[in-house]
Amino acid sequence: MANFQTHLNGGILASAAATLGLHMGGMVQGGQTLPLFALGVIGSLLPDIDSDTSKPVNALFSVLGAGLAFAMTLPLMDCFQPLELTLIWVGVFLCVRYGFFEIFTRFTVHRGIWHSWLGIAAASLATVDIAYWIWEQPPESAWTAGLMVGIGYFTHLFLDEVYSVDLFNSRLKRSFGTALKPFSLDDRWSSLSMLAVVLALAWVAPDARGWVERMDLGTLDPNRLADLFWDQVSSARALVGDWWSRLQRMLPLG
Repeated sequence: MANFQTHLNGGILASAAATLGLHMGGMVQGGQTLPLFALGVIGSLLPDIDSDTSKPVNALFSVLGAGLAFAMTLPLMDCFQPLELTLIWVGVFLCVRYGFFEIFTRFTVHRGIWHSWLGIAAASLATVDIAYWIWEQPPESAWTAGLMVGIGYFTHLFLDEVYSVDLFNSRLKRSFGTALKPFSLDDRWSSLSMLAVVLALAWVAPDARGWVERMDLGTLDPNRLADLFWDQVSSARALVGDWWSRLQRMLPLG
């Protein structure tokens, strides 16, 4: 099983590549790349939400608690007084950080349903619904946010499977096959519950037809993608060259 640092590094690389590809393909604007990158990295850490003994998991629940607290209180700023908003924020944070955490530790097992395709679908669709219904994002932006979480989530499960293969001894470890599985093979009730959650999230999700049409890569001109890529490379080279020139003027090199 890959460790936390490996999952974090893998999430950063996969999220950077995905956001760059979406930006080059004209799917997202420059100002959207950083939030989408952050969502991808968060998604790459989400599968270990079922491990109650890990410090990163405790930190993850703290981040989730703060994020959901802001998501719940920001739309209410015009409806409540500052003290009331503060109490709502604290209440949501404590419920997520300690209430939800306690529920997860009692009813989940590591490498269970959260390490599965159903886990990917649940996390992605939940992101879509939160972005659309709570953050009031357009459907296309909401589905793109869900895609980024799904990419990060898949990266985590893929790394777990890769680290389950001992290349030097040419053998498979006992953990092989416990991450990238369609559903939990050991707990059918967890699988059925997660399937119900996925169906409910999909039912209330916004219409994805416009987003799917834009995501049809077959309609993109390869020459245009190549031009966009080299434009990005040229811009990066110009930025580095300008930085180097300023550095030379500040610190003249013998």
